[in-house]
Amino acid sequence: MASESSSIRYPRRVVWRAVLRFLGYGLLRLLTRVSVTGYDNIPRKGPLILVGNHVAMLEAVMMVLCAPFQVELIGNGDIPFDPKYGWAVHAWGYIPIRRGEMDREALKVALEVLKQGGVVGIFPEGGIWESTAKKSKTGVSWLSYQSGAPIVPIGFGGIDGALAAAFKLKRPPVSMNVGHVIPAIDPEATDKPRKQALEDAASYIMTQVDGLIPEADKKRWRRIVDERFELQLNVERPDGQIVELPSELQISRPEMLAKFFHRPLLLDVFARNLKLPVQALQALDTEHDPVKLADASDAALGYLKDNPYFLTYRFGYDEGGAMETGLRQLSAVGRWAGKQGNRLVVKPIRRFRQRGKEEEFVEEKPGSIPLL
Repeated sequence: MASESSSIRYPRRVVWRAVLRFLGYGLLRLLTRVSVTGYDNIPRKGPLILVGNHVAMLEAVMMVLCAPFQVELIGNGDIPFDPKYGWAVHAWGYIPIRRGEMDREALKVALEVLKQGGVVGIFPEGGIWESTAKKSKTGVSWLSYQSGAPIVPIGFGGIDGALAAAFKLKRPPVSMNVGHVIPAIDPEATDKPRKQALEDAASYIMTQVDGLIPEADKKRWRRIVDERFELQLNVERPDGQIVELPSELQISRPEMLAKFFHRPLLLDVFARNLKLPVQALQALDTEHDPVKLADASDAALGYLKDNPYFLTYRFGYDEGGAMETGLRQLSAVGRWAGKQGNRLVVKPIRRFRQRGKEEEFVEEKPGSIPLL
């Protein structure tokens, strides 16, 4: 991915961005029923850090269009953007950051923007899908401390599915709720070690953001309970007889490999954003050629070697690591089965309930049951 310059003059692309803001805001009003509360809480000049929750691309669009000044966004720098809207992201420009690690170069660029009196927009939880992995990210508190910039928490609502509805001219309601300014973080004002003070500040910031998210949205995101996964993996001879798998080829954490497959956005990113040949893994219900499954696993593993934080950033070190190990083991099983001329049948199963209900849903084909 092409990166921005290591130094940014704020504001930049002034005329171009003014045109984009004017046209974009008109489209936003035309295609959605947008509401902004707490607008007067936003200071009219920087340095300033805007911090929001993140479900989809629309939050970033709303932050850029509805703020009273030019916002320099910090965004995904570890994978290419979806081709459907990547052109718009690059047309505006942003500061790319490698998620899952302390990307000091990106933070340095953001810090330089703030020291010029600029405004930086951050979505600390962008790309994190598991609640267990949502530990506080200290980049925001560190930037505030180093620059002396106050923080404005923002909670966005109605975002999930809104973009698709907007393009169908359904004008979905979306909201941007601005909270009260949080003074610049100063860990020296506490009796805690600096690292702990920054972590506590990061947690507080995200708590304030969470409090601004509409309750209906939070209930919708947290409606799945008792989610469990299991994996059925069989090596079959041409006559259909099942072949016993050697102990050294057993999948060590089969439930984590099943979970990987039941997060279809992962493989979608591999296939669509990264152009990797993983289609066999996207068609487990019909694809039983072990060599093709092994090749697809190896393609995914090749990328994970270059970007080791891709899974751990989203699922935590335990689960993300187990998913990567599962792909490596699946590749080994596929190579073994292929040498013998056998088939490989992989069926990941997902079980879950809807909060407050007893009925259990069983999903055998990833993506066949919506997240309700």
